[in-house]
Amino acid sequence: MTTSVSNFAVDVVDRHAREPGRVALRWQYAGGVTTDVTFLDMKIRSEKVAYVLHQHGVRPGHRVFILLPPSTAWWESVLGCMRAGAVAVLGQDASTSQVLKDQINRSRSSLVIASDAVAEVIGLIMGDCGRITHWLSVGWEREGWVDFDRRVSLAPAGFTAVETQGTDPCIVVYDQGSSTTETTHRHGDEGYDLEQLDAWRDGLAIALHEVSEQS
Repeated sequence: MTTSVSNFAVDVVDRHAREPGRVALRWQYAGGVTTDVTFLDMKIRSEKVAYVLHQHGVRPGHRVFILLPPSTAWWESVLGCMRAGAVAVLGQDASTSQVLKDQINRSRSSLVIASDAVAEVIGLIMGDCGRITHWLSVGWEREGWVDFDRRVSLAPAGFTAVETQGTDPCIVVYDQGSSTTETTHRHGDEGYDLEQLDAWRDGLAIALHEVSEQS
């Protein structure tokens, strides 16, 4: 990437989406079933996520804490944040409720997107995260949560992406096991691309796997 990129979702994903059949991800589910996800799929779904975020009060510069295992929802959420001008905070460790609570609070996030893999851990800290206005659940319905899958499915596509600058913050990554060490990446950084995003996603997957074994 070059520093001319001001929004990855728009400048890269949308450009490739002009070729409707161009594959962005080849996803293999449990049991070996494989499906292709095109850039057009990612464009439409992330537009829907951006709409849902906006409807739940997320505005440019707001932070969204994302805690998801490898899934298309992970990609949709990160790209949706980019379109909404929000900052995606990628938590790297859900091994203890204390670390997770500290990361959420220190990140100054206003909304959380999480999966059922960490439902029990999150349930222990929800009352201690006063800045969070909405909790969005992926993969399950639970009292006190917004059903991510349903809201995104019903949301309209075509969300007009917020105009961002290359110097605007885009993604915050926490070091695993730390609630204080974070790295901020900006829209115009040369240091991240599809491969880097995939590496962050895989790093989170390891942390979530450790939690599921302990529960």
